[in-house]
Amino acid sequence: MAQRLEVVRQIEQEPLEIRQRHEICNIGRSMYRRGYVVACEGNLSVRLDTNRILVTPAGACKGLLAPEDLLITDLDGQVLAGVGRPSSEIRMHLVFYRERPDVGAVCHAHPPIATGFAAAGRALEEAVLPEVVMDLGNIPLAPYGTPGTADLSAGLLPLVTNHDAILLENHGAVTCGRDIVTAYYRMETVEHFAQVLWTAETLGGARLL
Repeated sequence: MAQRLEVVRQIEQEPLEIRQRHEICNIGRSMYRRGYVVACEGNLSVRLDTNRILVTPAGACKGLLAPEDLLITDLDGQVLAGVGRPSSEIRMHLVFYRERPDVGAVCHAHPPIATGFAAAGRALEEAVLPEVVMDLGNIPLAPYGTPGTADLSAGLLPLVTNHDAILLENHGAVTCGRDIVTAYYRMETVEHFAQVLWTAETLGGARLL
């Protein structure tokens, strides 16, 4: 309890950090309500500055997070503030932060239709919806790596420089953006595109742009 109160006290001294903590919690609830994650799946993070990352904790339901539950780590994933352990998939987030100075936030989830494409070994690369082409280009498929391992991060490494949304084979999807809202909206776009493409295929196939 004393540790938790100390976290709350420290948060109150950082107005921008307060807003970012609330944004992560709000988006966690949205992901949970929309079925993009269940139980304790998924993870979210925000770059606080050049050396610090705000990230969701391991083993926590994203629909039930409180601002003081979040942890601060360095770019090696070592905890600097907060109680508990960071998400087991923090390595995946750190790949984006290390390789992309423009990235301010990362969102990882398991939206069911997009994850279905990933489980079938299919990228979302068809030029079907102009909005998707304009914002995301194509959405490649990273090779399978066991969640939380270096293999997962290694599979992402060749893709993160040129893509803001990536499917993870037999796993889910990861998106990034200048802030957590942008990263989350891109996750919504990925799932919407997967739904449209799947529907079009049941009707005989999508017409490409």
